[in-house]
Amino acid sequence: MTTRPAGTVTFLFTDIEGSTRLWEEHPDAMQPALALHDEIVDATIAAHEGHVVKTTGDGFHAVFATAQDALAAALDAQAALADASWGATGPLVVRMGLHTGEAQERAGDYYGSAVNRAARVMAVAHGGQVLATRATVEVAGAAFATRSLGEHRLRDLGAAQELFQVGDGMFPPLRSVDVVPTNLPTVRTELIGRHEDVDTLAALVHRERLVTLTGVGGVGKTRLALGVAAAVAADFADGCWFVELAPVSDGDEVVTVVAGAMRAPMTVLEALANYLSDRRMFVVLDNCEHVLDAAAELVDEVLAVAPDVHFVVTSREPLGLDGEQVRRVQSLGLPDDQAPLDAIRATASVRLFAERAASVADGFAIDDTNVAAVVEICRHLDGIPLAIELAAARVRAMSPTEIASRLDERFRLLAGGSRRTQERHRTLLATVAWSHDLLTDPERVVFRHLSVFPASFDLAAAEAVAGDGAEHVDVIECVLRLVDRSLVVYEPDADRYRLLETLRQFGADRLADAGETTEVRARHAAWFLALAERVAPALEDERFPTARAALAVDVDNLRSTADWCMETGAWPALANFCGQLFLFLTQDVPADGAGWLATLAEHGTELEPRLAVD
Repeated sequence: MTTRPAGTVTFLFTDIEGSTRLWEEHPDAMQPALALHDEIVDATIAAHEGHVVKTTGDGFHAVFATAQDALAAALDAQAALADASWGATGPLVVRMGLHTGEAQERAGDYYGSAVNRAARVMAVAHGGQVLATRATVEVAGAAFATRSLGEHRLRDLGAAQELFQVGDGMFPPLRSVDVVPTNLPTVRTELIGRHEDVDTLAALVHRERLVTLTGVGGVGKTRLALGVAAAVAADFADGCWFVELAPVSDGDEVVTVVAGAMRAPMTVLEALANYLSDRRMFVVLDNCEHVLDAAAELVDEVLAVAPDVHFVVTSREPLGLDGEQVRRVQSLGLPDDQAPLDAIRATASVRLFAERAASVADGFAIDDTNVAAVVEICRHLDGIPLAIELAAARVRAMSPTEIASRLDERFRLLAGGSRRTQERHRTLLATVAWSHDLLTDPERVVFRHLSVFPASFDLAAAEAVAGDGAEHVDVIECVLRLVDRSLVVYEPDADRYRLLETLRQFGADRLADAGETTEVRARHAAWFLALAERVAPALEDERFPTARAALAVDVDNLRSTADWCMETGAWPALANFCGQLFLFLTQDVPADGAGWLATLAEHGTELEPRLAVD
């Protein structure tokens, strides 16, 4: 078909069961077998007026205008696959899931909860089985033989959904969260922008027994961990358990809280470890940073005696154990303000803002009138989900433009949240303060001093700016600890460091509270004035490309230095600065250079001839 269906559609997802094992056992035979599979499924979809949206690994994502066509395609594909001759691999068995609902089509792809729901339905099916939601079955009518399999919670951990098997066949219980003992909480909102992360981490936790998710407060570590737990729960027959450690005030309570979550009456670590020694369990330890030593001791003891217990830990810093796999949870993808409207809408951070705003303001949508403001909000909030959700909640009483204009007051503006939200996530300030309060005194000093950097910096600059006046402080060690604690971002490609804008603003407030702003800004300016002096000779000879590149990475720091000169009336220093960087300014930041020179001229500063401005 040439025209993609829109509005209310039916999605079909397919996947070959056990394909990884088959590729390992039959690497040569799998190539023609997969080609035959693709030919059968693709032809069947087309024969029933379906459209292949994309292939997903060893499966298909297809869309149909009617539920009848989608179900017919699924059943015919299963029949054709069962009748095919497969050779050395044996039959390829395919699981299929369908869901009907409204979806948005953009740039050849579909977005919305209906897409995700269909994929989640497929994930709990078995090879050879076709599953559908009630929505699909009701729309399709009585033309197909269906059997209710009861209500099941899917990987998104939302409310349980009634699922139906379409067609004949007997299969084991569905691979849903409900097939194992669990205390995983029900999540009422969709996990946006993290589905690839869930799939990647789900594969990792099957291979590794300890995975720690780190990241800045509010970035969504807990929500991602819950998504992973739901994805793998069915593979852990003795239970999938969620342990919230944020309310724990003392490390001595950790064993009791963990045991209680598993419904195991133990208060001694050795007894708990022995209890788990012959069980296959998956455990999420959430928010460990304030009881890090106790959590690490518990995990270490359990892993030593319980070979089939796997942990996912969320913390703002790693546990520091052997074999620990540390994965930093990144902020949501940010929009390009020059991209088309549809592309901006599809960006994860914008999708989150739009969906949360629509939940509090009926009819809210991103259009040409507000898209620039929403882009500014998402970018200035660093793509941090908590911050974006708090900003979106303000749409009930403020326009996106008004919210964007007040982001400099973000810690006052972004207060509130759900009444059931934990106190440390009720406001953006509380979330950042939770991390800050766990720092040592030297780490707090270095953190607030680093807030004067408007952009990235290297360790030499950090040591010069954050070291003076901080007696007995090992700045480099503190910076590395701040990276571990998710308060400073390390960019390995550039070998540089930076603070997210939200953290930088928090640090700047602490710097002002300490009465150190003037002193530390002066040290920052002194370092970059000296940098200009060091690099200047290289701008005049064959070393120019190297010198230009060295200055380009610090252009925002150079701008801040010029601002400091103008604010403090250091006109000779600014004139010397412009003279040293003249070739760089004219080629890379001519507007800035012209503005600085014009200001110098206005203040009667004597300029060398080549710097003269009209």
